[in-house]
Amino acid sequence: MTSDTVVLIADALRLRAIRAESPFPYRMLYFTDSNLASAIESIRGHVPRIVAVDTGFAHTSEGRAFIGRLESLAIGCEVQLVSFTNGQWSMHPLGTSPAARAAEEAIAMSTRRVPRFPVLDPLAMVVDGQPTNLVDMSVMGAQVMSAPVLRPNQRLNITLPDEGDTELRFTAHVAWSAFEVSMNAPAPYYRAGMEFTDAAAQALEDYCKRHCADSPVPPRR
Repeated sequence: MTSDTVVLIADALRLRAIRAESPFPYRMLYFTDSNLASAIESIRGHVPRIVAVDTGFAHTSEGRAFIGRLESLAIGCEVQLVSFTNGQWSMHPLGTSPAARAAEEAIAMSTRRVPRFPVLDPLAMVVDGQPTNLVDMSVMGAQVMSAPVLRPNQRLNITLPDEGDTELRFTAHVAWSAFEVSMNAPAPYYRAGMEFTDAAAQALEDYCKRHCADSPVPPRR
């Protein structure tokens, strides 16, 4: 028999944001995507009503494998995706048709889980040793324009220049990318959204305050 419990899995930064807002009217059990073994044991023990998986994790190879394992357990709980759209956290059923899965991929591309702010300074983020134009950023991710190819799920080493000779160093992965050609650019480039994986949220929040506009980028419609 299922319980009214919801087990929610997301990466550490998104989990912090969700727990701070408590947007869902259920008894919640939270697990990071680095603690999947404990999440599975809890799911087996509690047989929750819903297992909610953050879209960012769900569309990685690890996330798809995790969802496949949940489905193989056949314990009767519903798998839903968690997204942050138009300023609100929501859960929606995991689509089973190709069209529904394509729509979920589009949601993952357009979702901003926390507000992003335009960068005021002409900062050159260094991605895997290559200078990359930083467009906007938040404590959880950034949008960039890159001449070298950036592919979804690609793991990246990031260096951000700061005041003086100081730098912030952390890792990220590419959430989405698009090849673009513009009359205003000398060559084609990749526009990509990246999600930070192990950056310190407080350090990035302070960085945004120093280098970004006060008003966030409007959400996509």
